[in-house]
Amino acid sequence: MIKLRYDRKVNFYETDAQGIVHHSNYPRYFEEVRGFFLEYIGYPYPKLREEINIDVVLLKLEVEYHQPLYFQDKFYILFNIEEFNRFKFSFFYQIFKEDILVATGKTSHCCIDRKTRKIVSIPPFLLEKFKGVIND
Repeated sequence: MIKLRYDRKVNFYETDAQGIVHHSNYPRYFEEVRGFFLEYIGYPYPKLREEINIDVVLLKLEVEYHQPLYFQDKFYILFNIEEFNRFKFSFFYQIFKEDILVATGKTSHCCIDRKTRKIVSIPPFLLEKFKGVIND
């Protein structure tokens, strides 16, 4: 299974009064790497929204914190598809500073029609892209 790598640096505004990355930023990091993934497979989020008429919505979010990150720390996120079926899919995230595991997380998602706001099947072309990534 392929693990995509996304590199980043901590910005000052992401830290709290103690100089530690505030816990609320980790879900934002996860969202950034999901956008990176969609671009990687050739379907950036605007293309899904405008051409395919679907939104990808968050159903569940889990974060486990192991070590803190600080202002200007360089870190990377390893990201992969953990599971998917016709209607739902999940991603798994590992955040590292150097080779130290900082946090792990998982998000679960589905697709909804932008007009009706109802859950729809994951488009077949997207399922094929998921299969291509999960089997690499």
